[in-house]
Amino acid sequence: MTDADGGSVARMRVTNRGTDSLELILEPYGSDHWLRPRETFVVVAYGFGDADPFEVEHEPAVVTVHLGGHGHVTDVRGDGVACAHGRPETCEETPV
Repeated sequence: MTDADGGSVARMRVTNRGTDSLELILEPYGSDHWLRPRETFVVVAYGFGDADPFEVEHEPAVVTVHLGGHGHVTDVRGDGVACAHGRPETCEETPV
């Protein structure tokens, strides 16, 4: 796939098939996006050139996606999903 500028674009769906919230972290930005059960987000990557667009790490209750270029998170309709979307009130942001 290519974007409007002719560069490569890659999309990866992340679906929470569990019964609890799932944290999706997008690196190198450190943005957190929380999926409710049965919710799906799409990680969109661009500007990665010849590099792999994604590297994925999984830990209990957390999926971290490292981008090979730039990117953002959307819902399945393509609407942007802001950092801290769905973050539980009991979860504090980690200071940098």
